[in-house]
Amino acid sequence: MNKSDCFESERLCYRGITDQDADCLVRWRSTDQLIRYFKNPEPLTLQGHRAWFINSYLHNTFRYDYVIAEKASQTRIGTIGVSNLDYHKKSCVLSYMIAVKAYQRRGFAGEAIVAMMERVKREGIEVFIAEIHQDNIASLGTVEKLGFLQYSQEGNFLLFRYVR
Repeated sequence: MNKSDCFESERLCYRGITDQDADCLVRWRSTDQLIRYFKNPEPLTLQGHRAWFINSYLHNTFRYDYVIAEKASQTRIGTIGVSNLDYHKKSCVLSYMIAVKAYQRRGFAGEAIVAMMERVKREGIEVFIAEIHQDNIASLGTVEKLGFLQYSQEGNFLLFRYVR
């Protein structure tokens, strides 16, 4: 995989995050609507995000994050990514958010998850993990609809697994 990869699904385009996405990513990640579902529910700062991006993300060969844009309008609507890529265990952790309210509850998260899974399956990944906050009803429904099965709970997070 490459951090500058681009790919598409039926209604969406995906491209690797860049430093130019920082303002948007910080804004999305810090909204009250979304932050409550993150493991670290503290608002991001632009400085903190840029430090993470340069010092951690760019050199991490086990994590890839993508901006999601709706094809018709080219509007950036969220992110999807994989982390903890383990080629020996053939597994990864999926993370995603549809951050723009007008695009939520329209099937975009499910479409993005399937596209990301197809993308990393070409890398030999067969086991996909999703960690969902127990109060995030929409996201819980999305992963269950896609065939993920809950296998554990860690605090407020339910762990789901999908095996190809």
